[in-house]
Amino acid sequence: MKKLKLMRLAVLILAAVGLFSCSTTPDSSPVEPLELLETNASLYLSVPVQANRDFVNKAISKIGRITESDAAKISQRLEVAYISVRADGAFQLSASCDIPTAFLGLALTEKNGWVKSDSEGQPFYTHIQTSYQLCVPSNENLFLSKDIREPLHKFKILSRPELYVTDEKNASVKFLSESMTEKAYAFLHENNSPDIKLYSPDSSYLIKSFFGPVGIKSSISSVYAILSQYRGVKDQFNASLILNLSDPRTVKATVGLLKIGLFGLPVRITVTGASQITITDFPVSTDKMLSFIR
Repeated sequence: MKKLKLMRLAVLILAAVGLFSCSTTPDSSPVEPLELLETNASLYLSVPVQANRDFVNKAISKIGRITESDAAKISQRLEVAYISVRADGAFQLSASCDIPTAFLGLALTEKNGWVKSDSEGQPFYTHIQTSYQLCVPSNENLFLSKDIREPLHKFKILSRPELYVTDEKNASVKFLSESMTEKAYAFLHENNSPDIKLYSPDSSYLIKSFFGPVGIKSSISSVYAILSQYRGVKDQFNASLILNLSDPRTVKATVGLLKIGLFGLPVRITVTGASQITITDFPVSTDKMLSFIR
């Protein structure tokens, strides 16, 4: 977060001394994919792709209406995928990758339901049935959304920082690191493990999605989760969740509701702080994870 703010300041200073010229248009450079996600989502995920290929292949197959074998041709070129999901199901994916532009034309064909289009000189592909749009603005960035205009705009600003000062409107664009807490951004971004990381600033959405109607309407303000694959068990994750509460007086009541709602599941519920509850050994299926994608 501080790094992005310093970059803004540096660009303004450099522009003031004439080091940037509005007439010059440098080639696009790769950017941090996490920054391109929308800022008002209910759920964010960080997915190391190669360690979770089965899940990613199923997700790509569901989105693109293609076979998992065709999806594997795309996933093998992805590194880390960042995903945002709004409460209404709107879904965005931004990934670091190694994908030559020519490769897309071979994988995303009209036979598979994809149509090539162009937006301000930037080619992208739209899936006819789902309306998802896919764009690779650099060989190291891939983006998928129902509307790619906003992430493409963010990409252009980050890859060509002189645009901060050539247009007042661009200077007001909010990136994810500027709208999310530093702790949450670092949790998602600094993922050096094979585990899937999840953060939700909208606890009601996640509680309902994960636990069902357990009757929890307490002061849970945010949820962090780490999902590890069960060894030897296909399509199953073992989740550890940290629930942060805004009112420490509600911890005891929330634990009671969780025990009732999760009765019969092999989970452990522990109070780990004055305003914090940790749930471990919570089983999450691949189908549950895929249900976030609509």
